[in-house]
Amino acid sequence: MEQYRYESLPSNDHIRVATIHPGRFDDDIVIDLDPVTLESPPNYESVSYKWERTQKLRPVYVRDKTSTIFVRENLIMTLAHLRYPHKPRVMWVDVLCIDQSNDFEKGPQVALMGKIYRHSTRVIAWLGPEKDGSTRALNTMSWIGFQIEADYSRWIVDPSANCIHPSFRDLEADIPLRPEDTRAIFHLLSRQWFERLWIRQEILSSEPSSVIQCGYYQVAWPLFRRALLCLYMKRRPWSTYEEKLYDRLISLRGLIGQPQTVDLGFIRVVFGQSGCADPRDRIYAVLQFLPEADRAVIGAPDYTKDVVIIFRDIMRRWVTHFGSLNLLSQSEPGACDYLSSPSGPTWIPDWSKKEVIFGRNYWRYFASSQFAAAASFSPDSRVLTTPGIKVLEIRHLQAIPVMRGRDVKEVEDALRQLLLRADGLDGTYITGVNMLEAYTRTFLANALAENAEPWRGEDPTLQEAMDIVSQLNQTNNSQSHHPRAMGPSDAFFKISRAMLGGRQLMFDSDGYIGIVPQLAREGDFICILLGCHSPIVLRPEADNIIRGDSGTFRVVGECYVLGLSEGEGLLGPLPANIRRKFGSNSDWGVYSYFENVLTGHKSFEDPRLPSFLPPAELADFHNRLRVNPNATLQLTPEGLGKLFPRMRAFDIV
Repeated sequence: MEQYRYESLPSNDHIRVATIHPGRFDDDIVIDLDPVTLESPPNYESVSYKWERTQKLRPVYVRDKTSTIFVRENLIMTLAHLRYPHKPRVMWVDVLCIDQSNDFEKGPQVALMGKIYRHSTRVIAWLGPEKDGSTRALNTMSWIGFQIEADYSRWIVDPSANCIHPSFRDLEADIPLRPEDTRAIFHLLSRQWFERLWIRQEILSSEPSSVIQCGYYQVAWPLFRRALLCLYMKRRPWSTYEEKLYDRLISLRGLIGQPQTVDLGFIRVVFGQSGCADPRDRIYAVLQFLPEADRAVIGAPDYTKDVVIIFRDIMRRWVTHFGSLNLLSQSEPGACDYLSSPSGPTWIPDWSKKEVIFGRNYWRYFASSQFAAAASFSPDSRVLTTPGIKVLEIRHLQAIPVMRGRDVKEVEDALRQLLLRADGLDGTYITGVNMLEAYTRTFLANALAENAEPWRGEDPTLQEAMDIVSQLNQTNNSQSHHPRAMGPSDAFFKISRAMLGGRQLMFDSDGYIGIVPQLAREGDFICILLGCHSPIVLRPEADNIIRGDSGTFRVVGECYVLGLSEGEGLLGPLPANIRRKFGSNSDWGVYSYFENVLTGHKSFEDPRLPSFLPPAELADFHNRLRVNPNATLQLTPEGLGKLFPRMRAFDIV
């Protein structure tokens, strides 16, 4: 029997739908494929499932078995469960409805996938056949989901009107789970479907009507998602599978709190725990969630291009269009196979790398104030040249102990080891604060409640965090409490674990302390690059030894340094009683503003700028800030040189 030959679609607005012929479980899978327009599609359901690339190929028969499409065994199992016994079922299944051998068709079809799932009557997330207590797990998740209401933007769970169990009315009470419930939920969440990046747009595009299915048992996705948030936020009884379940929930946090819109600079944070076989899909699979301006910069999916070329071109267009180097904080050379070539540009954002720990929100920072990038690229796209200032050189590094579990004691013990080098917390940090405050802010990378509007929800106050660090410094490991699972009141430990995990502490000769990448070395430079919100660790290339600092540099990664991450390296410290805070809304995304803590007066303009620039130059900028608080100030290279004599050009390769 011959292989099915796909006919070209009439237009880029057309898709194919598969009509699955009725049959018994063991019958052959027979389908019809028909083109339809998304402007007036028939009723159809979409299937979200885990692709397999190593299983045996099995035939799906097309048009009364006149031709075949070969697919993996897991899709045959999926369709056998979903097929109706006595009537046809119209579905959209990506591997059947898109010609997988045609890269020119795949690009436009991938661009439509958000619409395809949104136009579905519902999305069925197929997790696989019933096993390992999956029906028990789904029943338990459905019951938990009925007990609570969820605020995903603020990570808050409240009892619902249907709540019948008192533990859901007490934030600190354990969820009433039996060990067999915990085990079943762990096995369910360990299914490969949850690892896929593509499931984000598949399940969330039609969220109200989506369902999770194992075998023949279904649960509504909104209930399931609410249960995920509840399991993550509330304490659970300790059992054999408890810590394993916690690790799974950590890896699913991006899915649990998925916002409707995600800027390109956030995709590692939100989607970084998910996997995909094709690294190009790190961009293409999340297009639906990006703002329109970001999608315009990226362009249409193009599977004929190499991944490095795609990432490089996106970075170039981003810098040119937005006047921003913020994406440089996504560059971590050496961390993935695709971008780790010694000869490859290190300034290319590493979207193909999975985020190790969710929570490094380095968009919080303000290292170059409100100045726009002034970067340029060499004609061969090898060199990024940007003005910046070398603010310090790394003199000493301290390893950060591994913190993998959800036990509070494990994080406490790791922080105590870091405090041993402090030799007491009574001294004064270089910025004038005491060392207790300096270490507290560093452990959290300044993620404090005072710095954010209430929408953040989790961040501890400075005083709460300092009290914890002070107590840690006064006790040793043998005096600390028995193992205790993290709960809603343990935000300090959750955030410090996220910010410090997979990093090192850095010290310089002037007394600065910071968090730097695992690959940083003594002798690396920490630099403020114009238009980049985070300080960046740069490594001088070998030719710099001969030519001084005038040679080329390689990116090591972003970092946090107390006293240099709020624009101090360019403009000096903020005035007394002024605090930079950040907020978020649907129009502006995340934005900064400045608040006088005594009077409550708020302004979008950095209060240090009038000391550097005349009123005439700031007038237009001030007006643009009223429209968009993320507006930036563009200066000529000559103007920058006059303002900042220490500024120089960095050639980054």
